[in-house]
Amino acid sequence: MVGGAIMSKILEIKGVSKQFPGVLALDNIDFDLDEGEVHALLGENGAGKSTLVKIITGAYHRDSGIMTIGGKAVDFQTPAEAKSQGIGGIYQEFSQVNSLSVAENIFLGDYPMKGLFIDWETMNATADELLTRFGVDASATDKLSSLGVATRQMVEILKVVHRENLRILIMDEPTSALSDSETHLLFDFVRTIQATGVAIIYISHRLDEIKQICDRITVFKNGKKMSTNQAQDMSIDAIVTEMVGTELKDHFPPKNISIGDPCIEVCNLSGAGFEDISFTAHKGEVLGITGLVGAGKTEVLISVFGGAPIKSGEIKLNGTVVNIHSPIEAVKNRIGLLPESRKEQGLNLIMSCLENISLASLDKISKPFLDLKLEKEFAEQNFSKLEIRPSNPKNLAENLSGGNQQKVVLSKWLLRDSEVLMFDEPTRGIDVGAKFQIYSLIMELAKAGKTIIVASSEIDEVVGICNRVLVMRRGALVSELSGESLKTEQIVLSMSGETLVS
Repeated sequence: MVGGAIMSKILEIKGVSKQFPGVLALDNIDFDLDEGEVHALLGENGAGKSTLVKIITGAYHRDSGIMTIGGKAVDFQTPAEAKSQGIGGIYQEFSQVNSLSVAENIFLGDYPMKGLFIDWETMNATADELLTRFGVDASATDKLSSLGVATRQMVEILKVVHRENLRILIMDEPTSALSDSETHLLFDFVRTIQATGVAIIYISHRLDEIKQICDRITVFKNGKKMSTNQAQDMSIDAIVTEMVGTELKDHFPPKNISIGDPCIEVCNLSGAGFEDISFTAHKGEVLGITGLVGAGKTEVLISVFGGAPIKSGEIKLNGTVVNIHSPIEAVKNRIGLLPESRKEQGLNLIMSCLENISLASLDKISKPFLDLKLEKEFAEQNFSKLEIRPSNPKNLAENLSGGNQQKVVLSKWLLRDSEVLMFDEPTRGIDVGAKFQIYSLIMELAKAGKTIIVASSEIDEVVGICNRVLVMRRGALVSELSGESLKTEQIVLSMSGETLVS
């Protein structure tokens, strides 16, 4: 809270419930928010966080209970009503138009006008002022499509922050695409608007962030509120126990130590965003690639998968040079990619999970026409094996939580029997319980002799699950760490170009 002072309640929720067919999403929830407070809302995917947020923002209508804003009862029927009361949200899924400029996106739907026409001069000048004030490396006239994900995230934030009537700001996974330096910039920005009295509901699966930036923590589980505590009074282990319901003694499963022969070799590979990259990944090994946002790790995986052209170099599979110029050729060579953006690149959200799973293996389940019975059997096997919830493969992919969507993408490559599986940011936007499940699945695949490559910007993640870690910086491979040298501090120093002093 601002200066440690006691502030008045800006939001109070009492006895709110919300039910969907077959699911009690919120069960008699109480929640409150002080002026100038950063209040963490935590829980596993499906715990009810998003449902509560959608009620606060007018996207959903509650079934029962009371909600007050500034002491006055409200019953929002539309998001526009919530917006008029000073409620704004920043969500994982951007609501942006890539073909428009940065300024046009910041003021989307609320352009400054001069008579009947858009006041371009005022809009661009105001946008540039905001960009400079918050240290965003872009200009008002830049086309949004030319910017990286991290910069687009900052533009999304500015779209809400520029509103003069803002009283409550909801931030859903705001740092998922940001580097450490950008995260610190975001935290500075959060503290700046907090000091103006704006209250913030902060949702993140990065629990270390919660301890840094939040005043209070509320934990949900299965639609119920488990607790509300001062952030300083809760350890990360205590938060995890509240979220999951049981204590996770170790956040990572044991690593596979039975490493086999070389499987995939990348030799002097160069492409857009990286130069002269060489490495070998073995059967049964989990090889990590890490670096700051923009280091080139994603670009390497996409190029190996045939999604971007290779300028020079070669790829070998089991000692034989392979020419991969498209994802189709990668699939034929039993290489699978779980992309960074599963919703945009890994899934067809308006298709069923069953259809998504079979997309890469239509030739295996067509005789010559699609065998619907066989398709269903394969999907049900994967749903059971990976514990995908809800358990009906006919559910649309868009209706699943992030962790379960990731399992559907993995199922697609398991059905294809991929020999090499590349995971790009495998647990981004996934709760701590689902993270452990994904890590366990990765270890099972490694123990089965699969070759696993994990590109991740989460240092604890690569240290926890990988046998070796490659560190990239500005498109170049700068170090390889394993054994005793595979430590968090060494990776951080490699990322920044420094050397560990013993």
